Amino acid sequence: MSLPRFLISSDALSGSQGTFTLTGGEAHHLSRVRRLGPGSFVELIDGSGVTARAKVIRVNGPEVGLHIVEVLEQQDDRLPITLIVALLKGDRMAWMIQKATELGVQAICPVITRHTVIKIDAEKTGGHLARWKEIAMQSLKQCRGSLAPTIHPAVSLEEALEKISYAKARILLWESEKKRSLLSAWRDQGNATPVIVIAGPEGGLSREEVLACEGAGFSAATMGKRILRSETAAIGAAAALAAVITSGLEERH
Repeated sequence: MSLPRFLISSDALSGSQGTFTLTGGEAHHLSRVRRLGPGSFVELIDGSGVTARAKVIRVNGPEVGLHIVEVLEQQDDRLPITLIVALLKGDRMAWMIQKATELGVQAICPVITRHTVIKIDAEKTGGHLARWKEIAMQSLKQCRGSLAPTIHPAVSLEEALEKISYAKARILLWESEKKRSLLSAWRDQGNATPVIVIAGPEGGLSREEVLACEGAGFSAATMGKRILRSETAAIGAAAALAAVITSGLEERH
């Protein structure tokens, strides 16, 4: 049976010398929601691949004392998929990050485009990024993954296109493309990984932005006859690619 999971910061176990004190919301969840007490075993994750098995030794109000039984370095279980997604409003952005984390994408890069509905002031970028990372961590806890996706600060589409030299396959989800499907576009690029997928905003990418993407090596692809929301297109593409990549990994083993 899987142990209950709780989140810790990436440096929490350094210098712990076998014991650790859990505080804040995770401690409340352990003691008040899950109602775990001394003698219970739990799993601690930091989102960077470190997993610890621990035993509850005391519950003292807002603090829970734990004895670290075992610390393991987990393998990177993410898939070589990066999503470049136009900024979405509130809950839609949260939903996209949550589902992308569940699918195991490697990175998420929010971008600002000409038709992006939501705008982020430079001074507020840090707050949004912290919230996005927290959403990913909570999702990681639920889906029992090892590593959370790398979530980049929001940048312009032009800036994002300057940082993709590592990608071996590049796909642009574009509503005006009527023939080439996602998997066909990927197959034309040798089913190579890492693969980057761009999903534009509600109003679509401008013609200039589409040309910039094509100039950066992206192949346009359709997700079908229906018009999809940006987050649906991004997650649908990630799910399709993840299924094929996972199948290939299983066949090799």
